Amino acid sequence: MYDSRSKVFFLPADRMDEPNALARLLAPIQADMKLENTDLVAVKIHPGEEGNQYYVHADSVQAVIDGLGLDWRQTFVTDTTVLYRGRRMTAPDYAMLAREHGFGPPDTPSFIVADGLRGTDERTVLLPNGCSAPSARIARIFEDVDAMVVVSHFKGHLLAGFGGAIKNLGMGCASRGGKLFQHSTVTPTVHEDKCIACGVCADHCPENAIDIDEIARIDPDRCVGCGECLQRCPTGAMRVSWNQRTDAFVRRLAEYAWAATQLAPLAACVNFVTDVSADCDCMADAAPPMLADIGVLASTDPVALDQACLDLTIAATPPKGSPLAGKAGPGEDKFAALRPSTHGPVQLEHAEKLGLGRRDYVLHRINQK
Repeated sequence: MYDSRSKVFFLPADRMDEPNALARLLAPIQADMKLENTDLVAVKIHPGEEGNQYYVHADSVQAVIDGLGLDWRQTFVTDTTVLYRGRRMTAPDYAMLAREHGFGPPDTPSFIVADGLRGTDERTVLLPNGCSAPSARIARIFEDVDAMVVVSHFKGHLLAGFGGAIKNLGMGCASRGGKLFQHSTVTPTVHEDKCIACGVCADHCPENAIDIDEIARIDPDRCVGCGECLQRCPTGAMRVSWNQRTDAFVRRLAEYAWAATQLAPLAACVNFVTDVSADCDCMADAAPPMLADIGVLASTDPVALDQACLDLTIAATPPKGSPLAGKAGPGEDKFAALRPSTHGPVQLEHAEKLGLGRRDYVLHRINQK
């Protein structure tokens, strides 16, 4: 009888150091890939915040590229800019940080920032009925590629509970305006103690939504949430209102993940369930890992992949010294135990409802050398 469940391939941690381990994991997916010689492939990654050590490192990303047989001349690694101040807010500085973390020639194919110099290069993707908005704002570069490979670090997240392939797609492929919509009620806030009323934000606001008095003031009726003022403000007075409800956040995350795949067809998704930290790779510092390394999983279905990763972490036993010690044991959701206010599985439920993938899967363990 035909098995309609999605296939997820699993390389256990104790086999990760074997020769050609990732190539063996990815062989079934590579066999089904239909790429032409002229096709351009985006490898969506997170190259790690400055000071973070738990992202998927360049040698592992390159092993995925090699395992899938991707041609360097037609492949690039990519990510989008962020909302908060730091080295990932503009493309030039972000490219330098990525290079410092090993991304780009001669170690990997070129690193290209997907949403332009300032995070505003985007395309609008219409969302299905019943979503939180009529459309999503996705980095424009994904419109021009023929396929996308998503390489993700499966770990905890302050709002999403956990982050894997869905988060890498939904947040990682969004333009700055798309990130702002997911995280907040759109309109930035002005920190009065930092505002010097210089007018730079008003000069660059495309909707003329900012007036300058003693401080900058944003008209919420005119603001469209593009995020331009966040990047332009020289003192950091413009800030994101990190005020989105967790359940609304994860639904928007799933909707944006779906939208990203409408621009760039998915060829493969790979999750590294290693160094499972409590927080996102966007955090500059991180506590010790929550769990011992579990392994690497791959699928063409991001929903099944994240569900399988979640199931494996639920089954795991936290080691001594883990932030989970005394909070969650085998059979318990580690991310929910760490942050009870989050609703991580909602992203899986909503993504399945949208047709991004399915939660029902069959796990194929890679055991043979």
